[in-house]
Amino acid sequence: PKRFFAIRRSAKGDLPDASTGEGRRGSSIFSAGDLSKAEIVAVERFPTRLLLEENGIDATGILDTFPKLGEPGAIANLLNLRRTRDKPGETITQIIEPRFSEDGKNLFFQMRAEIKAQKPELLMESYGVDKLFRITEAKATLEANDGYLMAVFASALEQDFRGPDGVALQEAVNSFVAKRAQ
Repeated sequence: PKRFFAIRRSAKGDLPDASTGEGRRGSSIFSAGDLSKAEIVAVERFPTRLLLEENGIDATGILDTFPKLGEPGAIANLLNLRRTRDKPGETITQIIEPRFSEDGKNLFFQMRAEIKAQKPELLMESYGVDKLFRITEAKATLEANDGYLMAVFASALEQDFRGPDGVALQEAVNSFVAKRAQ
């Protein structure tokens, strides 16, 4: 989307370490967004085996397609857990329509998370709702065939996601392609 700011991770320590998938900013390698509307697009990269190992799952064999890692909903849940593990507060997140691409190299899903409001009565007064939800469109890919999983997440408040902003965020996710570094 046109009005988004962009942050490219470039300082030493900002980019994820090759073996741990962690840097000062976690596994994030790119972020862009419109803070005035709480809309964000983020890209994360980390070793595929880590997604399994940090959850106590054996990560042996060739992990080059998502069906070899597990079921779509289970993998989407692991990605969500990895993404939210360092965030304060507890949210209830619903994984929606997880599915693999035909070749098994991509996983697509949506997430819907309730945002805890300290004063629901003010939400009702200002926006006509007593609860806020964040919708996240996600795509994880193994297309680079380099042992790393890359995932793009684009999210907005539900009322914004259901309009033209959501279409733009979905287009950003659908256009994401991971290529092996040359």
